Amino acid sequence: MNINLQAININEFMIRLSVAFILMVFLCITPHFSFGQNNVRLNCPTAISASQFQQIKRNVSSRVNSGDRYRTAISAVKTSCLNTFQLLDLLSMFGEDIDKLDLAIVAYPQLVNKEDVYDVYNAFAYFSTAFRYHDYVHEQSENQSTTQQVQVQPVIQQPVQVSFPSMNYPNPFVYQGNHNCNLPLSEGDFIVFVREIAMQSTEALKLQFAMNLASNSCLTTAQSMKTSTLLQVEQNRLTFLQAAYMRIYDEANFDAAVEVFSFIPNRTALMAYVNNLRATVGQPVPIPCELTDNKFSQIRSILAQENSSSSRLSIAKDQLPAYNCYSSQQIKELVKLFSASSDKLNLSKFAYDYVKDKDNYFFELSPLISSSMDRQALSNYIASRKN
Repeated sequence: MNINLQAININEFMIRLSVAFILMVFLCITPHFSFGQNNVRLNCPTAISASQFQQIKRNVSSRVNSGDRYRTAISAVKTSCLNTFQLLDLLSMFGEDIDKLDLAIVAYPQLVNKEDVYDVYNAFAYFSTAFRYHDYVHEQSENQSTTQQVQVQPVIQQPVQVSFPSMNYPNPFVYQGNHNCNLPLSEGDFIVFVREIAMQSTEALKLQFAMNLASNSCLTTAQSMKTSTLLQVEQNRLTFLQAAYMRIYDEANFDAAVEVFSFIPNRTALMAYVNNLRATVGQPVPIPCELTDNKFSQIRSILAQENSSSSRLSIAKDQLPAYNCYSSQQIKELVKLFSASSDKLNLSKFAYDYVKDKDNYFFELSPLISSSMDRQALSNYIASRKN
């Protein structure tokens, strides 16, 4: 009888142990089934502190595998209140647009300054990705009253159908003349842009989006004509086409753009504007600089993350030529990232051609260079560039 009781006790103990083990395994794996879900919206009156954000960056950068970095960043932004500057800094740690898009979408509900979310668009390499993020933000704004967390997957909307009037659109693929830019916008990306313009509710907003396209994209004459037809007011069409001209791929075809006007004075005004620019031989109209504070901060952040001085210098030389309107103060901030006097001299000489306030350059940069010989070398270099 004692033997049977003992056997029963052992069996009962094993059953309880098995149940406890199963429960423990279930509790451990359950969180993995809810990855990407965050059913409670955080209350985010202020962003996390700089030290807390730096800890997040360290955690992300410490992951060797790109997938681990992505998952670590996703997990962090789901539970952290960020501002757009912090989000841009975090996005700069990723190279692929699809990773940046996912991360920006997950972070959006926790942004403390959603009114500045348009700054985040600068993080994307492709306009099509920026517009996908814009679609998501627009959807969230419409659903602001809901209390449930919106799914973090990109919002898929029915595309707006856009049609253009029948006109004699020039064919850029057989064009052999002068170019005002090197590579026109692909038709796929162009359609994304014009759909966005067509979605706007007012003529003023349509013109605003069209002007943004004109100032940031290389367009064909046909693309500029089609875009202008989305505007109902002919004066707005004229304003857009004048802005677009300096970024037209098939420049000699641009005379065909007068077809978008019904009124002769508008046709005359466009041709007068274009012919005046064409007459300015050897003096091309400068393209406005597009270096924003956020973009400069991203460049600086990319350099600061490099441990090797040689790699940091190489990346700087790759990044700087994208703009020609740095201030001497901005270059000074980049030079401060280097410790060796020779590296500071190297970057200072390279960056000189890309600054707008060249008269201040030596006075801003020379105090950072410890070697008197290197300071003299910088002075000689600047003098040679002025001659």
